[in-house]
Amino acid sequence: MKKKKASYPFLSNMKYLFAGIWHVQKRATVIILLRAPLLVVISFLGIYLSKEVVAAVSAEKTVEELLWTIAIISGGILFCSVCEKIFYAIMYKLLMAADLHWQMILFEKTVSMDYENLENPDGLTKLSKAMGNCGSEDSVTRIAAEVFSSLFSNVIGIITYSATLSVLSPWITLVVTVSTLSGFFLLKQIGKWSYKNRDQWAVYDRKLTYLKVNSGDFQRAKDIRLYKMTHWFMNVFADTLKKRIVWYKKEQAFGFKVDLGMAALNFLREGFAYGFLVFLIFNQGMSVSDFVLYFGLIGGFATWLLGFVRNIEALNRSHLGVCEIREFLDIPDHQNHRKGIPLPSETFSIEFKNVSFRYPKNNTDTIQNLSFKIEKGEKIAIVGLNGAGKTTLVKLMCGLYTPTSGVILINGAPVSSYNIIDYYSLFSVVFQEIFMLPMSIARNVSASKEENTDKDKVMKAIQLAGLAEKINSLPKGIETNLVKSVYDDAIDLSGGELQKLALARALYKGGKALILDEPTAALDPIAESRIYREYDHMSQGHTSVFISHRLASTRFCDKIFLLENGRIVESGTHQELLDFGGKYSELFEIQSRYYREDVSASEMDG
Repeated sequence: MKKKKASYPFLSNMKYLFAGIWHVQKRATVIILLRAPLLVVISFLGIYLSKEVVAAVSAEKTVEELLWTIAIISGGILFCSVCEKIFYAIMYKLLMAADLHWQMILFEKTVSMDYENLENPDGLTKLSKAMGNCGSEDSVTRIAAEVFSSLFSNVIGIITYSATLSVLSPWITLVVTVSTLSGFFLLKQIGKWSYKNRDQWAVYDRKLTYLKVNSGDFQRAKDIRLYKMTHWFMNVFADTLKKRIVWYKKEQAFGFKVDLGMAALNFLREGFAYGFLVFLIFNQGMSVSDFVLYFGLIGGFATWLLGFVRNIEALNRSHLGVCEIREFLDIPDHQNHRKGIPLPSETFSIEFKNVSFRYPKNNTDTIQNLSFKIEKGEKIAIVGLNGAGKTTLVKLMCGLYTPTSGVILINGAPVSSYNIIDYYSLFSVVFQEIFMLPMSIARNVSASKEENTDKDKVMKAIQLAGLAEKINSLPKGIETNLVKSVYDDAIDLSGGELQKLALARALYKGGKALILDEPTAALDPIAESRIYREYDHMSQGHTSVFISHRLASTRFCDKIFLLENGRIVESGTHQELLDFGGKYSELFEIQSRYYREDVSASEMDG
């Protein structure tokens, strides 16, 4: 397997991380530094207390003197411990705010980045890994800050303890240092192994999350039960979990080998150090109290060194986590997020010039060298069988996708010349899949905050969309919440009602172009035909694009494009295409047979 290198240097990531913490919570950085020496003082006082107790007993001091010694040292330990706990609590609270800062940065990137990056498997994997480094106890912000505080303590402890031990013998300091720091190279391998292989299990984590969310989704619960998908979900979940566990076991097995190496180093280090102390007791007359002191100092020094090693390893993991965050934030946007030319003040023309589009990792183009023009105010229908590329064409038109080649012009100007966020405001779109938020009907229509919602405009849009009777029958009207799985008093609309609500949202937005991507797919042909006639009326004066696989519904359009395999194979009015007698005429005849009142059962079977 090719070795994966970190995309950013360690020092660059630490500077990036702590600059963010300092920007959000300056106090957190100060408290991190203040907490560190307290940990060293607490440790040293504990060792010194043992020495004084042994010295007092050996020298046969009075009980009163011994109690005073214990009280003073214990008081110092208690005072430092309380201060350290207070600092830690404050630091933890501030770091949660800093962690939220990183979550908001990732969220902002997610909702503003090019849409096609979110459909790209590589983009989804990077998003999953980046989000995994925020919003939990394992977030890189919390780990790095706590470790940095601990690292500062360990450095102070190493300096003070080594200075004391060097008076006894520089060799003890050297042996303990070399053996302990050797563990760093072992521990570092764990972080490297995880970073190198994380892509292998990230895809399984994403699938497991999808399965867990959808297995309990209220909207999908009916299909899961009625179509006996339970076993399918269980089998897929079990299979995916099994594959994920394989990598978990590999990670644990690798970590076990490292732990064995660390245990061997600890055995050698402590055997030498304690053997040397025993030698000094029997050959140089070391006092019992000094033995206790140096015994504690050696153990403490090893603990500080080991803590230092683990701090560096933990910071290295945080470094790799910051890499994953920055790799996601670095995903390039190909669309124009800078200042663009002014938007059209009225409805506009749309022109495709030799446009092709290919999905990532696909071998063929979904849209192939497409050229056509929709004039201002013109109504165009794009029809074709499923998989012809109709929805892809709509996403290209709306600016959600960037053409692989060719150019899309709005009033003669390339889409790239407009700011993409401003460009989105030109279109009122109703897609096949309706996305409703767990909030009131009014806010779902306005797609804005409560204070920015024009209730009169909402009702007008609902009326135009043909949903007023349903809404008026509800006790709370447009204030009724949607999504039962979130609100106890919410309702769930039918498929047809959701499509009408989506149309109301599009009408409320008031885009200068209306695009309907098979919004009536859940309706019967008669209801669909009636609604399309209403669309015809509502779209007067607007450039409009209607996508459908039912050819009869769009006969009112000025022009019809028949799309097949990403190409326009026929174009013209409904009657012109029928008279031409080509593919459109053939499909229309096949479809219309099923809607004739006098069709026989045998003909339907044929």
